[in-house]
Amino acid sequence: MDAGAFGLYICLFIALYFEVFLLISFFEKKPAKKNSELPAHYPSVSMLVPCYNEERTLGKTIESLLALQYPQDKLNIVVIDDGSQDNTATIGREYAQTYPGRVSFLQKENGGKYTALNLGINQSRGEIIGCLDADSFAAPDALLEAVKHFESDRSIMAITPAMKVYRPRKLLELMQSVEYTFGIFYKKMFDNLSAINVLPGPFSLYKREVFRRIGMFRHAHNTEDMEIAFRMHQHGLRIVNAHTAFVYTTVPQTVRALLKQRTRWSQGFLQNARDYRHMFFNRRYGNFGTLILPFALASFLAGIYAALYAAYRITSAAVARVSDIVATGIPPHLPAHAELSWFYLNTTMMTFVVAAVLAMTFVAIVLGSRIAEARLSVKSFAAYFAFFGLLAPLWLIRAAWGALLARQSAWR
Repeated sequence: MDAGAFGLYICLFIALYFEVFLLISFFEKKPAKKNSELPAHYPSVSMLVPCYNEERTLGKTIESLLALQYPQDKLNIVVIDDGSQDNTATIGREYAQTYPGRVSFLQKENGGKYTALNLGINQSRGEIIGCLDADSFAAPDALLEAVKHFESDRSIMAITPAMKVYRPRKLLELMQSVEYTFGIFYKKMFDNLSAINVLPGPFSLYKREVFRRIGMFRHAHNTEDMEIAFRMHQHGLRIVNAHTAFVYTTVPQTVRALLKQRTRWSQGFLQNARDYRHMFFNRRYGNFGTLILPFALASFLAGIYAALYAAYRITSAAVARVSDIVATGIPPHLPAHAELSWFYLNTTMMTFVVAAVLAMTFVAIVLGSRIAEARLSVKSFAAYFAFFGLLAPLWLIRAAWGALLARQSAWR
């Protein structure tokens, strides 16, 4: 076995080991089903909606918050316009005028999402601070489902929801719908390990106490939602996943937009991991430091290595084939009566390891769909397995290059 193939075995082993580990975690502690119980106490909630040039979706986002099944006198919606150049501010003001007391509008010069969130925190009074990106929509019972967790355990300081793709239709959206379903499984398993690594913009909730204890949001390489999760783990603050609180988010519809978004996320992980490198393999930070961070970085590097190795092998095979044709002058041809036979099946160990990784991935996605109470079409699975493996290495390599050169990732 050459060194390249050995390296690929290591990459596949990392993926297989981690997936099996998470599946064991799932069966040890299966997610509870949604119930009809209501909270005994309704804390006051300020839902922050930071927005920049979101005129197409802001209205729907606010409407989804107005439709939340929660006492009106306990819920305040704060729209913060971060210097938009379209009609975002007009829409925000109209809702504030139409629903006085329920919707507030703030406007500031453009300074980044984290500055808009910090302004909203300072100008709001809720016991719970929620965030909802202006391209996302909460299910009517999402806030109730999340608040139950705060009530069940006072040690909980922040909550993440279950994120789904909003009305996927195109192949790229269908691919992402499977990816997000896979993410629902991962997020719940990370919850089982007390090691959630990001508090996403769509509908994450915090106790106000969090910001008093560890400070406000930071720029954090354009990934403030990831950095604050790292910081909470550093200070021993507990994060859980409310898998029955559903939120729907719009996703990139073009390859270019998807690569920009995922490059920012991936580069943000690398740069935040560098900033919090003291947490790696540190037992003080529990499973987050000893397991999740090292595996996340190893998976990142393994993804790049596997992609480069596959590209090298394919290119080498193609060059060798062309060389044979040039040397012999015999063009490639198919036999007149080609037939399929088990004799030609590749039975090397590599084949079985790859098949095992794909099988474990499929099982995890199915379990994620059960947690999310969602049905995925065959077309969605086909789009995911056909395109994700081709696109993911592109944003991983771009992110690694950007982090190496200390470039700032593009937001849009």
